[in-house]
Amino acid sequence: MKKTFVAIMLIITIAFAANVEAENATIFKIGEDLTVEEGARINHVVAINGQITVSGTVEGNVIAIGNSIVLTRKAVVRGNVFTFGGVIVRGKGAEVQGTITEINSSNISDVITRVLSDEWEGWSWVFAIFSLTIFFSVLIITILIVILIPKPIRVIAASIQEETVKITLWGLLGIVLVVPLALLLTISVIGIVLIPLEMILVVSAGLLGFIAMSQLLGQKLYALFKRPPQPIIRETFWGLVVLWLIGWIPYIGWMVKVLALMMGLGSVIYTRFGSHSPKKQQPGIKETAFKSAP
Repeated sequence: MKKTFVAIMLIITIAFAANVEAENATIFKIGEDLTVEEGARINHVVAINGQITVSGTVEGNVIAIGNSIVLTRKAVVRGNVFTFGGVIVRGKGAEVQGTITEINSSNISDVITRVLSDEWEGWSWVFAIFSLTIFFSVLIITILIVILIPKPIRVIAASIQEETVKITLWGLLGIVLVVPLALLLTISVIGIVLIPLEMILVVSAGLLGFIAMSQLLGQKLYALFKRPPQPIIRETFWGLVVLWLIGWIPYIGWMVKVLALMMGLGSVIYTRFGSHSPKKQQPGIKETAFKSAP
């Protein structure tokens, strides 16, 4: 089960990267139906909230999240077929050389019971699915935010790099004061009304800071491999993937994520949600700061 999950993660990551690079060997779509025509030969097929119909040949895996997979009688899949939240319809004559896995509302309780029978390994599989769901939710939100407001993300990321110690202290202070501030607001009637607003601001600040941290990490990765500056969406995507994978490292993974979240929160507070630039500027930031994806 663990090997299957790791394979799915790698395939999805490769699929997204291939889609960004505009390669045709792998197809990845979000919110759209996807069809592999008869006679076509594709590497991997991945769709989120879109139905996959295969009539051609898929050399790798077919993965659908939130929708179904239809394999016509001409379909040939040399890898695995996996759907979460849908069904798999297999026509007579369809060839699948790997495994077929279908998880939906009708059998999810049986799947959970079965995997939990393996004790901790079963729990690991459940947590893996939960983590994957959160990852894709954050990924979609991240893409929307980076497209709509790239400037604040760049400003917040720059402050993390230029004022690391200061923004870390601001983040620690912000986390420490969240609960006491909420308790103080409960003293008055007006304050009680403001508690939901406080929670919304804290969550929004944490998410915005985490996205900026991902963008900075992605930027550093490209610089490490001596690649030229990339569009902000590409940098943020790879930074987010790396942070998510680091989170799976035993013992230290969660600490790295908490540190990234704390630094991001501190940077959001320090820059006033990205409206106030840090004193120093990262070399080359003026030329690329507001560059968005094509």
